[in-house]
Amino acid sequence: MKMLFSSADPAKVRGLKRRLFNAGIPCEVRRNPVAKGVFGVPPCPELWIERESDILEALKLLGPERLSDMTVILPKP
Repeated sequence: MKMLFSSADPAKVRGLKRRLFNAGIPCEVRRNPVAKGVFGVPPCPELWIERESDILEALKLLGPERLSDMTVILPKP
């Protein structure tokens, strides 16, 4: 599993999960229990994809507006 996206807006995370699921990319939404209450900030939902090989397709589905706010680190081939 690889974390792909996180947002303070749970609706955005759920919407993207639906898009990935409809594209055949297995994924799930998680909340990091370690981050709970750190610095008084509640944890944000995180979208994780199951297969590393789906990263590029998933990033395309994120759309340019979300990608512009992200730092993307791809694994070595």
